[in-house]
Amino acid sequence: DARKASAGSNSDGKQHPNNRVNPEIELMIARNKKMNSAASIRNGQGFTPRRGDIFIATYAKCGTTWTMQIVHQLRSGGDMSFEEITEAMPWDVLALDCGQDLDADQKFTPRAFKSHETWKDIAKGEGVKYIYVARNPQDAMLSFYKFLPQWMQVDASKITIEEFVDAIFAGASNSGQIWNHFTDWWSQRENPNVLWLFFEDLKADLRGGVLRIAQFMGIDPDEELLKRVVEMSHFNYMKEHQSKFDDHFVFDKVKKQMGLEHATHKATKVRKTGGTVGQGKKSIPPSILKRLAEKWKDVVEAQTGIASYDELKKAHKASHPNFYS
Repeated sequence: DARKASAGSNSDGKQHPNNRVNPEIELMIARNKKMNSAASIRNGQGFTPRRGDIFIATYAKCGTTWTMQIVHQLRSGGDMSFEEITEAMPWDVLALDCGQDLDADQKFTPRAFKSHETWKDIAKGEGVKYIYVARNPQDAMLSFYKFLPQWMQVDASKITIEEFVDAIFAGASNSGQIWNHFTDWWSQRENPNVLWLFFEDLKADLRGGVLRIAQFMGIDPDEELLKRVVEMSHFNYMKEHQSKFDDHFVFDKVKKQMGLEHATHKATKVRKTGGTVGQGKKSIPPSILKRLAEKWKDVVEAQTGIASYDELKKAHKASHPNFYS
């Protein structure tokens, strides 16, 4: 179970020089394991969504909050009355711990939910729709490294990228590992109720991405709404309103069970250097890039025959030509 992590071993089966136990890593893992209760996980995976409900389903740090903002603005026509976006769009496996009822009506329709679950584990129902956003694993890993220690209130300066990757390979993420996540959702790429998107495409053409999401939701936006949603989901706008996108609602609800009862939330998602494309390749040491490439080969290529992330994007575009026209 990916939720039962230990930092003592590397699941890629290779020996790595950095095998000492870093107390900051141990603390990060311990707190992350307590972030959601078993009952809340069962509740999130087991509830029955309604026809028309939408899940924004991604691996962590692949554009989840960004896509949530797009979906919310499309369905609401420009609402920013929420205190923090997870209040308006519950996180499936954390809803119970946050005191949210997944069966309740939402202020706007369609109802929408955040998820980091695999296709195998996510809640399913007749006519339910899923938006899946993929991101280059190098960039996702770098973003995760800059985000998770801060969320877990540990000293990020004492954790190296090598130690962080070791921990993720050993199962430290509640979302499992990105490569397995990709392959599980890739199996649904032809499912008409699953919209596959790529983070890099959203960055390159936000308007086009908003239009695709709107069409998938069954919304035909006029030019005024389209312009408004593009503006409100732009990095600069979200940066100006970053407290509405920083998980503080979730943190305040679960910090006691994490042993952080008196802590103040510090993590931010809309960072000055965040949301970039290609930064992972520039910033991650070559030895780690090699391990990430090996992981792709061992998991994604072994299951799909697709040799790289760029090839995955090409394969999707080749099989969905009308989508990209």
